[in-house]
Amino acid sequence: MPIASKITRYLAFDPQLSPLYHDQTIGQGKLGGKARGLLFAEQILRRSNDPLFNRVAVPVSFFVATGVFDDFVSKNQLHRIVESGRNFEQIEAAFINGAFAPPIRKKLAELVDQLPFPLTVRSSSLLEDNLRYSFAGKYLTVFITNTGTKEERVASLEKAVKRVFASIYSPNAVEYRRKHGLRGDKMAVIIQQLTGKEHGSFFYPEISGVGFSKNYRRWTKEVRKEDGVVRLVFGLGTRCVGREYARTFSLTDLDLRPEGHNSWSIAKYSQERFDALDLVSGNIRVFNINQKLSILKYHPCFNQYGQIYRAAKEQIENFTGTQLPTLGSRDKIVLTFQNFARLHPDFFRLIVTLMTTLEKELGLPVDIEFTYDPEERLFSLVQMRPLPSYEEYRSVQIPPNLPPDNILFKGNRMLTTGILLGVTRLIYVDPYLYKQTRNKHSVAREVERLNRLLEGERYILVGPGRWGSTKAELGVPVSYSQISNAGLIVELGIRQANFVPELPYGTRFFHDLEVDNILYLSVSDTISDNTFNSAWFNSKATSAEPTGHPAVRIYSGIFNAYLDGERREGCVTAHN
Repeated sequence: MPIASKITRYLAFDPQLSPLYHDQTIGQGKLGGKARGLLFAEQILRRSNDPLFNRVAVPVSFFVATGVFDDFVSKNQLHRIVESGRNFEQIEAAFINGAFAPPIRKKLAELVDQLPFPLTVRSSSLLEDNLRYSFAGKYLTVFITNTGTKEERVASLEKAVKRVFASIYSPNAVEYRRKHGLRGDKMAVIIQQLTGKEHGSFFYPEISGVGFSKNYRRWTKEVRKEDGVVRLVFGLGTRCVGREYARTFSLTDLDLRPEGHNSWSIAKYSQERFDALDLVSGNIRVFNINQKLSILKYHPCFNQYGQIYRAAKEQIENFTGTQLPTLGSRDKIVLTFQNFARLHPDFFRLIVTLMTTLEKELGLPVDIEFTYDPEERLFSLVQMRPLPSYEEYRSVQIPPNLPPDNILFKGNRMLTTGILLGVTRLIYVDPYLYKQTRNKHSVAREVERLNRLLEGERYILVGPGRWGSTKAELGVPVSYSQISNAGLIVELGIRQANFVPELPYGTRFFHDLEVDNILYLSVSDTISDNTFNSAWFNSKATSAEPTGHPAVRIYSGIFNAYLDGERREGCVTAHN
């Protein structure tokens, strides 16, 4: 079947036309993009004769159709609240205080009886995860324990659905639709079993991950785009799709590490914090594994992905058993997943076969989210969506013999493909002044103000560490709406200041850059053929435009960017 026909078949797929899903749907209307992707994948798995897929499960899922959203908004007159210009917190409160129609309340109550386990309540809007726009991360996902009395469980589920409904009016979603000229959206909801296990008073999967059947961000020439890439974390997958540390596996060669094989670098880039659902409070809790060693007794497979970093020796050692290790004052446990590939070759065979099959059936590269139980060797497919990339249709020629003094940045890892010419503004966050700033969110707010000021004008945004990090000490904690007008984002790795750009592939933040054609360049002062012309910035600091924060400066001039992801060459030049 031609690729165009396959894509058309996917877009025409309507799960509500199948009797298989009638009993899983509440209300009338559409089920949204995320549900379509998941159920399309489920049908492919059901039809396949590949024995590998016997170990793949789609979690128990029910769907609230868009008609329920329409009726809820109308019945509770929520359009008036939205149109009154109130802030999102007030809008969300109004949604939570709204009431479902009695038939919907009855259906949700019946659902609680059928689902005796923790739940994930996911958005599945009509615009979400389609072929042109990436709404990944724009709308809300809510985790609920689904414990307590029947009344408490029903109330918790109703509130979660209402919060997902309200997230259609969140600032990030509103800004994204505004930027792309999209006139609103309608929300469906997926109510899905949260895969994982109880570990004391907490619930989480052993391993969560994301996979991409094409790898557009290659850190070395040995990595092949066609082979795909996987990111794995311990605990809930929230840590995998945000800008947090995760283990990145190129499916070309599982031994290739983006951070190299130096023990210090491996420890620096490895996961330490993990997310878990607190079964008592109902909240998502964030733990550093080194402060929660008591959980090791629940994880007999922990030595497959956890190791000990001995700082004095700058060495990484394996665990022995599940006994608590003896750690020196500077030693720590890091989640390197070093032994996982050797002990679970079947996992990687499965994920390669799965993504290859889904891509073949869909006619486009795919992006999947999943969990994995290494004890039972059970793979749970949580989401599947198309992964379009327009980079394959771009061609870039970097001018030869550029004057060295004109080159502000050069990088060669994980960059995108594209050209940006004649940019007149460059917003620069000084790495050292940012490090000294106590309230780092004030820097994010100033960047947001400048982003609004420069609306309609593409600018270059430069800053230390990771843009969009949830940990402000690792980089400026902006959201998409705060940098939506940028044409290029540059992340500076300054080892002396402890700023290290994290490889962004697989994160929701990076999806936004990809779809909006915002170029990305990573530059590190620890890589010999990278360039950061700090002298240029320092020499022109006094002539830079002042802003509302001392760490943020605006430079004017003529700036050009040439990025060739295929050849792994990128540079930014200045011409005054």
